[in-house]
Amino acid sequence: MNIALRKLAMIEKDMIQREESARLDGFTCPIDHALKDRITKLMDKVRAL
Repeated sequence: MNIALRKLAMIEKDMIQREESARLDGFTCPIDHALKDRITKLMDKVRAL
C-alpha cells in the first residue's frame, strides 16, 4: 500500500474517531460530511481491488 493510501486511511480513521467522540460528548460533528463520504467511497473502491 503506498503512502497516499495510508494517509487516506489515517484520515478516514481520524474522522471516524472525532465523529464518535463528538457524538458521545453530545456535540454536533464538526467534520465535513461530503469529504468524509468521498474518502470512505474511495477507500472502499481501493479495498475491493
